[in-house]
Amino acid sequence: MRDHLQWFKCKRHKISCIKVRSLNNNGKLIQLFFKRLLWCLLLILMVLILVASPGIIRASPHDITVYYFVTEECPNCIRVDEYINRIKINYPQVFFKRFSLSGNATNIELFIGLLEEFNVVEELREPPIVFIGDAYLAGEENITQTLEKAILEYINDSEYHDKAGEFIERFMEEHHPTVSPPSVASVVIAAFIDSLNPCAFATIILLLTYSVSTGSPRRMLVNCGAFIIGVLVSYLSAGIGLIYVINIAPFRVLLRYLVGSIAIVFSALEFKEFLFYGKGLSLEQPGALSRIINRYSASMTVGAGFLIGMAVSMVELPCTGGIYITIIYLLAKIGLTLGVFLLLLLYNLIFILPLVIILLLVYFGRSVMEIDAWRIEKRRYMRLLAGILLLTVGIAMIAGLI
Repeated sequence: MRDHLQWFKCKRHKISCIKVRSLNNNGKLIQLFFKRLLWCLLLILMVLILVASPGIIRASPHDITVYYFVTEECPNCIRVDEYINRIKINYPQVFFKRFSLSGNATNIELFIGLLEEFNVVEELREPPIVFIGDAYLAGEENITQTLEKAILEYINDSEYHDKAGEFIERFMEEHHPTVSPPSVASVVIAAFIDSLNPCAFATIILLLTYSVSTGSPRRMLVNCGAFIIGVLVSYLSAGIGLIYVINIAPFRVLLRYLVGSIAIVFSALEFKEFLFYGKGLSLEQPGALSRIINRYSASMTVGAGFLIGMAVSMVELPCTGGIYITIIYLLAKIGLTLGVFLLLLLYNLIFILPLVIILLLVYFGRSVMEIDAWRIEKRRYMRLLAGILLLTVGIAMIAGLI
């Protein structure tokens, strides 16, 4: 009997040791995860500092830049637009900057200044016109026949002089000294406010509620982690796609007013949620979202978690996309460069960071109900922050300040 009791104590001791070892291993895994995440964020910030000056991401003096001026109405301009959009994918080392003269007094003034600076003859002083290096190309036929030849000549020319770029920079400093594309700091602030989103919190909490019932913390961690990665990939892909579409869109002025108006409408909804949460037209997660999670969470695998994350992020876009769309539009003004991609990646990493934190809190024993109670208590103030940001950005866009 004594031997049997001793064996039982030893067995219990071994089980305790295994549990402690398992907890230690889990702790080391989480610590390693956070270290790698921190290093990734630091690496992205370092690269951003290298490719971005304070507030403005621009080409270096030795980068080839094509500046082209068009209107939204003339057929020749539309065809030149289409031609440049076709060829620019063949020259990733060349920057293409489009200036619309339709309803834009600043661009018209800049255009007139460049015509004088380059001594353009009177009969050629109408769009479309391209400025590259110290030369200009006027008219659809001239542009489509000689632009690529000019680009190749300047690529091989070590003495490239960006005469048009220098004039444009001086012009902008004199006329609009405060106007600039979004800085790293502004993207970080916008992403932080966007990450405090009750809809995103509600989604991960709903998924965790179902996942906890499976009884396997490790399975919950892996599957919900795959869900978060799916959200990241989905939003990042959508951002890249929208930047490309906006960059080639012919009606830039109308697009600016449209995005600015959308931002203001979203801000009104955010303020409504702050004052009267859940009443009337609401930004709360749609019922389809709950049905997707309810249907697939019980038998969720890593692959399914990833796909659910992608699907859910598209369904909840009306609730979470207001700030993101405005940032995408501002980034699209620069073009799809390495710096823009890294800013977009940084934005999305910050957006999913609270979801990662909530997942880890639940994994280490925090109650899902406790976290959801905190979300419900603070959600009105999250909406207020988002509303203030959206209203500010929307007004600034319509006024032409950004």
